[in-house]
Amino acid sequence: LELERAVFFYPHLRAALHRLPMHFRKRYMENKAFRRPAVHMKPFSEEHPDQPFVLHSDGRVYPSRHFDLPPQIFYPAESQRCLWANEGIVYGFRQRKKESPIHPRFWRPHLYRIPFHSELLNRWMYIIVSHRALTLIEQAGSLDQYILASSDGELNSRLGTHLKRDMLLALARLPPDSELRQRYAKYAVPLEEAEWIGLSLAEACKKQLKLESDAKKQAAAVPKKIELMRRLRESQNSAEAPVA
Repeated sequence: LELERAVFFYPHLRAALHRLPMHFRKRYMENKAFRRPAVHMKPFSEEHPDQPFVLHSDGRVYPSRHFDLPPQIFYPAESQRCLWANEGIVYGFRQRKKESPIHPRFWRPHLYRIPFHSELLNRWMYIIVSHRALTLIEQAGSLDQYILASSDGELNSRLGTHLKRDMLLALARLPPDSELRQRYAKYAVPLEEAEWIGLSLAEACKKQLKLESDAKKQAAAVPKKIELMRRLRESQNSAEAPVA
């Protein structure tokens, strides 16, 4: 988040925002507009759709959506190096008895260190996953299917987005008639687009500036007289071309 704020502080990075590729801007806005699923609670309005009002134990009547307020959840920096599937650390309070004092408490997700095999990357890797992430991987059938089918907001992990970029790059470099590419054909994207997946806003701006700098250096490497001769030759050929 601090790096994203730095983008708006430096003028050269702020100017590069308007030159970013359209597919990156679209993916970035979809990720920002993503609404996290209620993985730590069951919405009361969904379980009781016919009850717009609820009589509480204190004798008061409340709207049913009053009980749909999500708990306080925060995601530590370590969760970006794992696959938690939007699970986080829940902060709340606990009271054992009515007469006992209220104590703060944290509810942490259950984590497992499990080896996974990636078909596209052709390697084994140990990944720390939460119980929900492990369930979603089993439902998807494999780690590759889960990573590619999930959006950046659903992954909510730098590790997950980096794995997605590596998988899509490997998929784009496969031969068109290979069996592995045909199996994951619905997830295939062009190689130029796959290189931008998983980048933060600051990283994307720096990548855009580097591409522009490399293009200027490549253009300056060609002598101006050779470039002028090429343009004159092209204009002469176009003038001598017969008009249909």
